[in-house]
Amino acid sequence: MFQFEVLFDILRYSMSSIFWGILIAIALMGLFVFLIKGWYKNALFTPASYLVGGVIFLLLSFQCTFIVGALKIISTTDHYESEVESLMDQYYKPYQEVTEEGANQAIQQLIDEYPLLEHYISGGEFTGWNADQLPHAIASELRSFMRSYIVRRLLWSLGFVVVGAVVVIKTMDLERNLGRRARQSHSNRPSAPMSNRQRPGSSRRRRV
Repeated sequence: MFQFEVLFDILRYSMSSIFWGILIAIALMGLFVFLIKGWYKNALFTPASYLVGGVIFLLLSFQCTFIVGALKIISTTDHYESEVESLMDQYYKPYQEVTEEGANQAIQQLIDEYPLLEHYISGGEFTGWNADQLPHAIASELRSFMRSYIVRRLLWSLGFVVVGAVVVIKTMDLERNLGRRARQSHSNRPSAPMSNRQRPGSSRRRRV
């Protein structure tokens, strides 16, 4: 359920992530088909192969969308850091320690302004930081989480591709197409000339 909530929020707040995610998935599917057809040159895709390919495309579209959304969050982390800095300047002195409650309030205000962050960062994690240190700590934690999130999405994508490739290959028309090519090759092969013994009327004359 968590991933669907992320997808819906990305759809609401970052349409460009959806666009680029689908575009990357199309490119990956093109490479996927190219590699399979390059390895099995004589094989044919069956309706089951196309069905499996469609499922793989949907799964890759989701994962690529999540990855693009995560990259966008990483690219704007400096902006989030400056937002937290402005909040700290309003309520704390630079070297004043921020309580857990104060840190949670700052994070909640940030989430209220950027709802997509709710899935990646939460309160209760930042204690013992001064007001001038907390913004950088939050930004660093967010970057670290998003990098590990991207790695997990890449591993999921790799797993989908490997399993999908095995299933697609099993659904491809390999034997029938190879047999058809073998019969065509055999029928086009020139027949061997008959030897003198096989030619009619070529029997040796007996000596008298």
